[in-house]
Amino acid sequence: MSHHLYAETLLAPGLGVSFQWRYQRDRKLLEILDADSPVFGALSKSIERFENTVFELSADKPTLIEWANSLETLQDEADRRELRLGAAHVFQQAIELLQGMQMMTDRETDPVRLSAIHQNIGDVMGLIGQRSGSVHYLEQAALSYEQALEIRTEEHSPYEWAQTTYSLAVVMHTIGHLESDNRMLKQAHQTYTQAVTALPRDKAPDEWSSALCSIGTVLYQLGAQRRGARTLEQSMVAFRNGLSARPKDKNLFAWIIAQNNIAAVLQGLGEHEEDILSLEASIPAYEEVLKALDQTTAPLTHAMIKANRASAMLALAAESDYLDMAEASVLEFQALCDLFATTDFVHYKQKAQERLQQAQQLCATLQV
Repeated sequence: MSHHLYAETLLAPGLGVSFQWRYQRDRKLLEILDADSPVFGALSKSIERFENTVFELSADKPTLIEWANSLETLQDEADRRELRLGAAHVFQQAIELLQGMQMMTDRETDPVRLSAIHQNIGDVMGLIGQRSGSVHYLEQAALSYEQALEIRTEEHSPYEWAQTTYSLAVVMHTIGHLESDNRMLKQAHQTYTQAVTALPRDKAPDEWSSALCSIGTVLYQLGAQRRGARTLEQSMVAFRNGLSARPKDKNLFAWIIAQNNIAAVLQGLGEHEEDILSLEASIPAYEEVLKALDQTTAPLTHAMIKANRASAMLALAAESDYLDMAEASVLEFQALCDLFATTDFVHYKQKAQERLQQAQQLCATLQV
């Protein structure tokens, strides 16, 4: 399956935000373009620069170029230079090129190519919508996917149908998250489920796993909003099933996504149910991820998982009256405050400071 959108989410309850990053497996977005086109080379570089980068998903963000220029720290120097040179705006050029191709492609004579063009327009629209927080672009992406599904039917092209259905679910999920719309999140869950049902696990284990983990994410978000233990338990089942098809030695980044999210759901269950055992289990689960993740290549992701672990430590200390655990969480959040103080990520710095104050207050209470 061609994943061009940032589909899977790295759950980050420690600072109250969620990150998403690209989970791309092939180059079909490029295959449809003329290799001699100037957009081809520029788009290829842009895709590579956006690969595995992380970002906060929030509404009404700056344009792609402004977003790229804001990455002053926690980012490789070469990546920043490429982004500043304008790699981001190439996606807008790609839309114009693809729309031109759409006008010149006849549905009767070449339906397969036309459906691929619709799919790719949706991919690029969706990427811009996620990065800019623009619901307008996301809705345009959904429209393009729906146009592709008019041609890619489940009966005649089940794999392509599942691919586009999954992409449509990603857009619904993103809109639901941006607008805190539970109805849209439920619709995304239903659409993800339709896609995973059509994916053969034996022939497409990565795609099957990705769809299951996306189901886990949307269930976690619904469970966290509703304070629903049953929904969180269903999220755990989805993540664990998805992880079963993700060997750590074959796709480390995919394994990290699922393993972190399992820890996050354990933490969520522990906090919701006041369950010390679930909170205790979440901490080593986070630590297992941190051991596998290279801090130098993914510093922001590493920082957020450390925040998750510190948050779980704080929750466990509050539930069990462990002073040592509370003091350890103070040290963790202080280190995160120091880290984010050197960056432009003001929101994360503020959240880390809030969590630090909570940890300090708990320590003061337990010391009495």
